[in-house]
Amino acid sequence: MVQFWFSTRRLAELARALRLPLRHADTSYMVHCALGELFGTNAPGLYYVDVQHGPKKVDDGRDVRVLAYSELPGDALMELARGFASPMVYATCDFERMAAKPMPSHFAPGMRLGFELRACPVIRKASAGESPSGRRKWRRGQELDAFVARSWELDDPEVDLEREAVYREWLTGHFERSGAVRTRRISLERFSLDRFLRRHGPQASGKRKASTITRPAATFSGELEVLDAAQFGELLRRGIGRHKSFGFGMLKIRRA
Repeated sequence: MVQFWFSTRRLAELARALRLPLRHADTSYMVHCALGELFGTNAPGLYYVDVQHGPKKVDDGRDVRVLAYSELPGDALMELARGFASPMVYATCDFERMAAKPMPSHFAPGMRLGFELRACPVIRKASAGESPSGRRKWRRGQELDAFVARSWELDDPEVDLEREAVYREWLTGHFERSGAVRTRRISLERFSLDRFLRRHGPQASGKRKASTITRPAATFSGELEVLDAAQFGELLRRGIGRHKSFGFGMLKIRRA
């Protein structure tokens, strides 16, 4: 695990250099861009922007703390940045405050762990379909908020559907399919509908277009019991859910 501190002012400069519209530049996505520019293909794929120690929007003059799981140790990441990042990109991160620690190589079955997770609870429809009334239709492969998808499937205004219950079921399903853990407790701590900036592949002109998307952002906490040590290690490396480039999916663990 590596802890970084990024300058929001420097992130804003990077956004301008990448020709991204600052009005839509969320800090989490700018951290994703900075990690890629700093470390290339060795950039951590899972990271967590600590909103309690920094801002959500770019360029308010403060630093933002970022935790990440990395395959490389901290000193190796620093050497990569020193060797290959441009001075402007290198300046986005305060490497003097960077800290790193090795993660345990083994989690014994039966171990109980507390966790925190910022996730994007969405699903992709396996096939095209419509709600019982025909008022709602969806395409094959369409991505939907898990709560919206369930409400469309039920299509019953008399049913009092709870967002937290749907999201807990969504997360429990991910844990169960992993074969790594048993859930003992899950709570939804925070929820919001957030807008994110997304860059698309290069166009014929060589430029990358950018658009905004709106997705659910949910922060969970709870307690897990390890069932399979190898599968749990893989779960930590893989993360949970989609849109990891927006800072989703990193499972932070602690003593229960």
